[in-house]
Amino acid sequence: MMSEHDKTRDMTRALSSIGAGGGAGAQETSGSLLPASRFLESVVSALKAIRANRMRSLLTSLGILIGVMNVVGMVGLISGVNQSVADLFSSMGTNSFVVTKMPAGNFNYAEYLEYMRRPDFTYADAEAVTEQCPAVIAVSPQAIVLRKIKRGSRSTKDIAVLGVTPEYQYVSDSDVGDGRFFAWPESDRKRQVVVLGHPVAEHLFGERDPIGQNVLVGNRRFRVVGVMSPMGEMFGQSLDEYVIIPFRTVSKLYGSKLMTRLSVKARSGEEIDAALEQVETTLRIRRGLKPADRNNFEIITQSQLTEMYENLTKITWIVMIGVSAIALIVGGVGIMNIMMVSVTERTREIGIRKAVGARSRDVLTQFLVEAAVLSGIGGLFGLLAAVGLTKAVASATPIPASIELWSIILALGVSVSVGVFFGFYPASKAAKLDPIESLRYE
Repeated sequence: MMSEHDKTRDMTRALSSIGAGGGAGAQETSGSLLPASRFLESVVSALKAIRANRMRSLLTSLGILIGVMNVVGMVGLISGVNQSVADLFSSMGTNSFVVTKMPAGNFNYAEYLEYMRRPDFTYADAEAVTEQCPAVIAVSPQAIVLRKIKRGSRSTKDIAVLGVTPEYQYVSDSDVGDGRFFAWPESDRKRQVVVLGHPVAEHLFGERDPIGQNVLVGNRRFRVVGVMSPMGEMFGQSLDEYVIIPFRTVSKLYGSKLMTRLSVKARSGEEIDAALEQVETTLRIRRGLKPADRNNFEIITQSQLTEMYENLTKITWIVMIGVSAIALIVGGVGIMNIMMVSVTERTREIGIRKAVGARSRDVLTQFLVEAAVLSGIGGLFGLLAAVGLTKAVASATPIPASIELWSIILALGVSVSVGVFFGFYPASKAAKLDPIESLRYE
């Protein structure tokens, strides 16, 4: 009766004779195949191994799936939001800025009280800037109060009532859709005329023409002279929920102690720095500030708002990268673990392949490709999940979303790279197995 050792020895000799003799198939498998053919063979073998263990493969690639879904999904959402914010900032114009009592950004309650004690901006301040700042083409003081707008039985919630001068439409690059903006005589004589935001006009008048009709701003009667062109929405919030009345009318009806600011437009983008310097100098002189005194006002430009927004989104990017890295590492460890199990389970198969002439690098390539395919499948499903998630968020919420091509390429590339990195050790272990010892493995 033959021993186990004799059986293994005879099997090895038989397989070796097949590989060394007229077995053309073995020769092709080991040495004569082109690199592309050997790689394709490794891919087919990897897919067969994954198919044979579907559930295990799915659970193994779950970490990769989550990581890729997080990367592509978050990039899509952030890119959509960034585009909306960029469009909003660009609508302000690169040569426009505002002068306010409070800075842009976060501040505590004590700082808020300090800022509130700063002097308000007046009509005379706007006139001084117009006269003394040659780099400035237009200035409008702006006061804001909150009031309900009523017509008959219809009424809005409390919305912004902007008190401005006729130059406001040039400073803000805004257009009148119907009717007209109020004129300088109406502004100077404190007439009770109003220009409605587009949704306000629709809510109060429906299909009727509002021009020449009367509305109540608070409890004061105003005549409608125009309707502004719509600006649209941002994050589901309308940018047109406001009405505009003359600045001096606001001061007359609602008092002089109002939250005010100056909206300023430079002659061109090239003269923005000169305009900023001239406005700062003019206001410091008017407020009697000494050279060592700090400004008791703030100048906010579009670039400052953009920088502030980018600083806020950096935190989101860092969190996204951290969560994605953790998910990918967990997925990579899972791939390494499952590939180690696969090498152990297929030890005898590896021995047979080597016995018929397969080289160590062929075995290494097979298991590396299997790990890459496994993580690539996880990345592909993660990509599909991210696309579905962003579309669902964009359709169900006001948050815009747009999938970026570079994020897709990066996510799939990283997922495959993670598979190759974490699959290298199990693959090298498989490549180093001794064929004789492998054939003895049970």
